[in-house]
Amino acid sequence: MNPQNYKIPKSETGFYSILVGLGIFVVVLITFLGTAFFQVLNDNQINSSKINLNKQVELSSKQIEKRFTAFYDDMFFFVNNLEPWTYEKGDNEVLAFEKRARRIFNNHRDLLDTITVFFPNQTVVFHFDNRNNFIKEYLESKKNLPFPAQNELHLNNFTTNVSISAKVNLERFFFDEMTNYYLGISGEKLIFCDGKLRGAHDQTLKGGFSIEETILNQMLIQVADGLKGDFRGNFSNKNEEKEFEALIHHYPFSLYPLKSKFSTVFVVDRNIITTGIFSTYFYLILALLILLALVILILFKSIKNSQLTNETLSKNANEISELFRRQALLLHETKGFIYFQDEMGKMTSVGGEVKAVLGYEKEDFRKNFKDYISKKDRSRIEKTISESISKKNGSISFELDFKTKSGKYKRTKIFERLEFDQKGNFIGNVGICTDIQEKYEREQEIVKSENRLRAVLNSLPDLIFIYDNEGRYLDYYVKDQSLLVAPLEGAIGKKLIDILPKDLGNQIQQVFNHTIKTGNMQTAEYEIDIPSGRRLFEARFFRLDNDKVMSIARDITGQKLWQRGLMEAKKAAEEANLAKSEFLANMSHEIRTPMNGLLGIIPLLEATTLDEKQKEYLQIIRDSGDSLLNIIRDILDYSKIESGEMTLYNSVFKLKAEIEKIFKIFSGLVNEKNIQFTSHFDASLPEYVELDKDKLRQILINIIGNAIKFTPSGGKIEVDITGEMVFEKHVILNFEVKDNGIGIPKDKIEMLAKPFVQLDSSSTREHQGTGLGLAISQKIIELMGGELLINSEFGVGSVFSFNIFGKVWNRSDNFLELVEEEDDNEDFIWKNMAQEYPLKILLAEDNSTNLLFMDMLMTQLGYNYDVARNGSDAVRMAKESDYDLVLMDIQMPVMNGLEATKIIRKSRGRKITIVGLSANAFQEDVDQAMETGMDSYLTKPLKINEITSVIRSCSSKNGIKKEVN
Repeated sequence: MNPQNYKIPKSETGFYSILVGLGIFVVVLITFLGTAFFQVLNDNQINSSKINLNKQVELSSKQIEKRFTAFYDDMFFFVNNLEPWTYEKGDNEVLAFEKRARRIFNNHRDLLDTITVFFPNQTVVFHFDNRNNFIKEYLESKKNLPFPAQNELHLNNFTTNVSISAKVNLERFFFDEMTNYYLGISGEKLIFCDGKLRGAHDQTLKGGFSIEETILNQMLIQVADGLKGDFRGNFSNKNEEKEFEALIHHYPFSLYPLKSKFSTVFVVDRNIITTGIFSTYFYLILALLILLALVILILFKSIKNSQLTNETLSKNANEISELFRRQALLLHETKGFIYFQDEMGKMTSVGGEVKAVLGYEKEDFRKNFKDYISKKDRSRIEKTISESISKKNGSISFELDFKTKSGKYKRTKIFERLEFDQKGNFIGNVGICTDIQEKYEREQEIVKSENRLRAVLNSLPDLIFIYDNEGRYLDYYVKDQSLLVAPLEGAIGKKLIDILPKDLGNQIQQVFNHTIKTGNMQTAEYEIDIPSGRRLFEARFFRLDNDKVMSIARDITGQKLWQRGLMEAKKAAEEANLAKSEFLANMSHEIRTPMNGLLGIIPLLEATTLDEKQKEYLQIIRDSGDSLLNIIRDILDYSKIESGEMTLYNSVFKLKAEIEKIFKIFSGLVNEKNIQFTSHFDASLPEYVELDKDKLRQILINIIGNAIKFTPSGGKIEVDITGEMVFEKHVILNFEVKDNGIGIPKDKIEMLAKPFVQLDSSSTREHQGTGLGLAISQKIIELMGGELLINSEFGVGSVFSFNIFGKVWNRSDNFLELVEEEDDNEDFIWKNMAQEYPLKILLAEDNSTNLLFMDMLMTQLGYNYDVARNGSDAVRMAKESDYDLVLMDIQMPVMNGLEATKIIRKSRGRKITIVGLSANAFQEDVDQAMETGMDSYLTKPLKINEITSVIRSCSSKNGIKKEVN
């Protein structure tokens, strides 16, 4: 047919006219629907924006109120947990207080500027400076605050008289909180407070924002009533010189205890919300119209080709359906290949992925796949498939081992879909083979691990049981059946309370229930009779998972017996140590009592007329007595250190003056040996320190004494003292004692600080001693927080250095209490001092030697005194006469000095001065004497200057002193 002679039939012309008319109608319909849809979308966009604004402004207000409430709660908790003595009790309390203050700053940094804490005697200010340093300042009173009393919260604890003032920065707080919400380029975030609007502008809250007056009035009413609201009206921003119709939403909130009413206000330009819709949907409608024209054109052409297309689709329909079915199966499983079989089990097709899984080519595997199945799986698989076909199962799955191209077996999982015709006859199947080798190996490893764990549990000597949450036995592992309370045959499924004896069952059930309730491990100990005898067990219950509980019970009978033996041994050791302490105390008393008479009478003899030979003999007696006292002191001190009973007794004293006193002690020996002794005090040393003065004195006497002892005549000793400030109020004192003495061999330095060790232990050694001095000094230094270092070279000299930790005091400190810095008692002329200091004195003493010494001393002092030979007589005589001073021995027959002091204090009060006399030199003895009411305590052997110092102190206390011309 010639195409030029071809004419369109009338039927086709009518069809085309209908198609064109239908196209015009569709265009008009789309235009109408697009316009209507735009209007709906525009309204929906505005409503969506309103909902979003409403949620955001509510979240913002609640978050601000929540954050401020959390801050106020923290401050309230802080003030109610402060004690007025925080800065008086010690450094630990101060550090804990300052840590709490810093933690509050860290939690509320965007809100809080300054915290001021007012203690009764101290005002402390905390704040951060411009460099983000945490600053602490001390003020004397509230008048010295560095900021005016505005934007502040005041919290008072009237019980403790402690208060806190916190200065807050609401502007920064509001700005930081509102930055968490995004309103778009046209949005404004404002704070409404007391009828005024302020908004975030250039990172600060500023004014210059206004809303229609009617809206502002309504908002003011709603905020006062605590109601949220939304409006639509004009809004202007004078900061950026713009005005627009806006959506306005606000949500009120309060900041307790502030009285102002607040509300968060979010504003969005309504026009910007809908501006994007116009352009977007204009182009969308235009695109739809163009698309419609293209569709009509394509449809016109497709009519001509519809018959050819239908024929092609018909031919390919079955193939497409098959492809979709294969795709669905491939999506069901991964890492595998697909295959097809007919009703005889012959493979008709296989996917090319078989090579990646098993290594075979497609054709090779299709023909020989049965040969590649492991022999142990063949019969099982054939039986499984046969049973599934007979039962008309839709699908089956199983696992088998395939032999790969490399000769190794690989674990695979098979999923097959069985196909049946309408009559129910099997017509073939399609399947997927998936590689599960890695999963299979992991499962096998888990099985092996479980078997190993089971073997370990079976080998443990403990009794292991597993229960459900109701206490029923699920499993158990028991190696030794003789440890069981009852046989476990038939116990699985029964509750433990049904198996155990009643009392034990109730106890264990309570522990079990507590384990279930808390989820934490619980322990129970129980004693019970078993076939092997009465035994003690410890059982621990804990959760295995949400459904199981495990218990492990162990026989601890032997352990308890061992612990009991250990406790008995410890008790015996403590008793032995107590006996040793009592022996040392008695030894001290027994030795010091005769030494009191021996050494006390020496100053009296020195006051008599003596020739040079007699003075020499007297000096020998004094030196021997002092050496014996030092040996006794060293033994007692080391005994206390060894038992861990040595305690530090800190006091405040003038550092340099006290050390110079120690230097004076050695002045005679230094001059005698012609030693060049120099000392240097660093300028950084504090004037007053707080530490144990007596312990420091003992350390320096030991170390300097050793230096003098081992430095030859004409030698040189240098003492250097420096200080290092720590934490403002503390100091590390560094001492260095350097000499050019005989020195110490390198291999002997480590032995030097060991007790009872002397480098020369021969009977002919030149320098005598117990070998305890350095050992005691090292222990005391460690107790005072320091370390002793020894550097020495044999034949050259030695350097002993140590450091100790102390507290610094200043004269400006309000509660600094100092004893008189220097007593002039050393230069005091004590003979016939009764004329200047007349006192009525009672001496309570039972030892004849001490009475003889005191009689000689009192005679030279010019006092007539009374004597009580026991505590009972002292009480009686104190009631009968008005004594100014009682010198009370501690250990006396009938009634000791402590009991006598208590009775005298009850009858005479504090008017009479009572001074304890004892040979016991332990600090606890001194403390006990002071607690009973004694005013002072002197340790035997007594020194004349100590007695005269007590008399002068008593005279000063009672206002008794005669003017002597």
